[in-house]
Amino acid sequence: MLPVAAALAVTMTAGQAGAISRYNSTTMSCERVQGILATQKAAIFRYPSKRVANLPLYDRYVRSGAYCGPHQVAEQVTIPSANGQCPVLHCIQEPDPCDDIFSVFCRR
Repeated sequence: MLPVAAALAVTMTAGQAGAISRYNSTTMSCERVQGILATQKAAIFRYPSKRVANLPLYDRYVRSGAYCGPHQVAEQVTIPSANGQCPVLHCIQEPDPCDDIFSVFCRR
């Protein structure tokens, strides 16, 4: 009975993790990119590199900082869209307050 309960718990946990959608940002308007983030809350957008030929770049973009992980904050960036650069948010590691000039006040 215990193995069945453990398998059921694993299945229920795995079911809660939804798949994230992937899009090519250069084939849609900026309004469409922002609309996708508004409805799906997070998505992966890919686009070609400006510096290296045939190199696709991609990242996870979010509707707001509420969809970032622990110790992450949302940062505004732009990605290419069919009608120009599009402002979106992506998650970055939260800055460590002990990494600046006042780090002498931090305990480690």
